Amino acid sequence: MSLLNQAIAIAKEAELRKEEIELLRNIPVDIADKIQSAGLVKMWATRECGGTETAVSEVSQIISSMAEHNGSLAWVNAVTNCSSLITGFVSEEMASTLYKDPMAMIGGFAGPSGIANVDGESLIVSGNWSWGSGITHCSHIVGGVLLKDGDRTIGTAVVFFEPTEIERLDNWHVLGLKGTNSVDYKTDKTRIPKGRWTPFPVSQATHESPLYQFSFLGALSVSVASVSVGLATRAVKELQQIAQTKKPFGQGKPLSLRSNFQEHFGKLNASMKATTYYLDQSIKKLEHQIVNGGYNIQSKADIRLATAYCTEKAAEIVKECYQLAGGSAIWQSGKLEELMRDCHVVTQHGMVNNGNYRTGGAVHLGNDVPKVML
Repeated sequence: MSLLNQAIAIAKEAELRKEEIELLRNIPVDIADKIQSAGLVKMWATRECGGTETAVSEVSQIISSMAEHNGSLAWVNAVTNCSSLITGFVSEEMASTLYKDPMAMIGGFAGPSGIANVDGESLIVSGNWSWGSGITHCSHIVGGVLLKDGDRTIGTAVVFFEPTEIERLDNWHVLGLKGTNSVDYKTDKTRIPKGRWTPFPVSQATHESPLYQFSFLGALSVSVASVSVGLATRAVKELQQIAQTKKPFGQGKPLSLRSNFQEHFGKLNASMKATTYYLDQSIKKLEHQIVNGGYNIQSKADIRLATAYCTEKAAEIVKECYQLAGGSAIWQSGKLEELMRDCHVVTQHGMVNNGNYRTGGAVHLGNDVPKVML
């Protein structure tokens, strides 16, 4: 069975268990085991580490398809899979340390929210991180840090904690993506040895696959945006189904036979197709350039523009579907209520916020932007 078909099958099971997932505020262990066993959390790991080095465009489709059924599962799968990209940027020894276990799964927050004091080849790390999506299932947990040599800041890095080296805070009480368990976590004066930390953002690939020329941060933004696109795709399908039978009070015809609704729905369809196409083509354009021997910085900037725009647009589409469905949309037994909540959490992620427009705009205006940020 293909990765896509396996992903959809697992996501459909998660959809049937939505109430359990939201009550747990986490992905059940057996479902997490299934995405790990299927290799869905390391599609971007090197083949030497048991990954599949799957193209970004294909992974985007997989994540989007999962999100049509369960946003929380799609989100956890998306962000933990993105962590597997690190295997193409570090030594084989370090990659093996992190991913030698066939069930390896890594998640966490790579922004420099912690402090790491250099002590020989080790780091002494303290900090508090947010958005620890899925980390209860992870074999290592990422933490971004400022590197300190005495009082002097010398750079930024990511460290990879063993699960016992961090304390998780039970604070994931939120609007949407309730099942991602994206809790805060912290540590204090923990020694991280050589081989479990690396400078970050990464820039120079250590592996020749075209995948690792794409962009680490760009791939993360694609992962986030793909969840939004999947949620919006499902919202349009839900509205279409509702329209077949819903008759506004006092009116004989269902919504699907009313000309004003047909116009609204036609515009929604066009907007959804355009959003999906824009994200897909931006990804494939960069992939094509890389495979054919080179790329330009504008194409990498376009990834950031597309992911920010498509996330924003997808949330607008879900909201319009919710509004056009009227009172039928508010029930927890339906799907639109869930989609409405989930999509408005995705929009809050830093990799798809307005800062991406500034980055893309600066590049297209001819300003110097550090390549490592793209």
